[in-house]
Amino acid sequence: MRSCILAASLSLLSSSYARQPLNYVFQREFCSAADGFMYPSFSDIERLPESESQHVLQELSPPKAVESQSKFHPWTEEPQCLTDKETNEEFCVYTNAKFASGRGISFFTSPKIATKMISLPALTEPGLYAHVNNFTDPPWEVRNVVGRGNGLFATRTLYRGDEIVSNTPVGVYQSDAFFPDYPMGYKYLHKAVEQLPKKTRKIFLKMAAHNPGDPVMERVNTNSFAGEFEGVPHFLLYPETAMMNHDCRPNSVYYHDAATLIHATFASRTIHPGEEITITYTKMLETRAERQEALAQTWGFECKCAICSAETSEVRRSDNRIRRIQELQGFLMDWSSESIGTPSMARELLALYDEEGVYAGLGTGHMLAALAYNDDGDMKNAKKHAKLAIEAGMVNSGIKDKYREEMESLLSDPRHHWSYNVR
Repeated sequence: MRSCILAASLSLLSSSYARQPLNYVFQREFCSAADGFMYPSFSDIERLPESESQHVLQELSPPKAVESQSKFHPWTEEPQCLTDKETNEEFCVYTNAKFASGRGISFFTSPKIATKMISLPALTEPGLYAHVNNFTDPPWEVRNVVGRGNGLFATRTLYRGDEIVSNTPVGVYQSDAFFPDYPMGYKYLHKAVEQLPKKTRKIFLKMAAHNPGDPVMERVNTNSFAGEFEGVPHFLLYPETAMMNHDCRPNSVYYHDAATLIHATFASRTIHPGEEITITYTKMLETRAERQEALAQTWGFECKCAICSAETSEVRRSDNRIRRIQELQGFLMDWSSESIGTPSMARELLALYDEEGVYAGLGTGHMLAALAYNDDGDMKNAKKHAKLAIEAGMVNSGIKDKYREEMESLLSDPRHHWSYNVR
């Protein structure tokens, strides 16, 4: 991955399933230190007296959240904690080395959030991971890309909907845990990594760190996705997914299941052997200038993908298509009495998605088409597009796409669906 924190405009952890959004955004580094801060090595941290910390913190006994649990269940190590005396906030390292068939996971978060995590299927239903983290014969290989670090390249033909990567995080870290005292926060972050199984630690260390500094923190900084637990920002570290580089018109989409923590990536179109597998780091439905500005500000690089490197005339046509897509989506999503959405607009929208290469938009496009046709009384085409919306939604978002139930309702009985002749 090119730089720091990857995040979806739909919070990764705010709903059971988070699908590939069209307005895809990347947040600035939660983990950026203050100007002039020098990242210490782990040996430096070990030698640093706590009295010299920027903020006074102290190590505590196991937190109240786990005191009543026999042998710290479900954690395989006794949680280690620190607290900020000024704010009275507590942060602890929780590790389950048996998670996901022995891949392991470490959390660096508050006891309150850890208590919530204990009840998730991720920690209560180990059978969920029988077919996850299977990299014995992946459809890709890792290659070094000049100026971009590692990347994933297809080793065989992948068709739309084919799974590329399905993995679990090796770490989930609350961003607030680092702010009060960077050296102490880094020390506990090291502990979170050191308590993982040996094989997983090796996977962690193979990840790239694009900036000099603390070797563990910079790998987290370079490769983490950003999401939320209980409305609190966290970093989620998926090592295999993190190797995918950016393209403004990516050939893959992903979804994240907040309950199981499984992150899965699928081909959004046919990907040929030798082709790099990409995701997008910015909003797809923005003009070239808007995308370049966002990438420069957040990631510090100039995108040179095919659409960004095209001739000025083609960039202008692309920008016009993006503006028209935004306009059509607005018309079709408007169900007020003044709405002017029509099936012809839906057809134009789908054609523009295809022409612009915004394959993540197909689920939304077919859903809007299904509703527009049903509003027009054309139940045959409404059902056709509802079926295509379900199919596209499963590619974009996994089997539990949040619009699936809506489209299944229309498919089964279009005449009694709320959209029938409603405009």
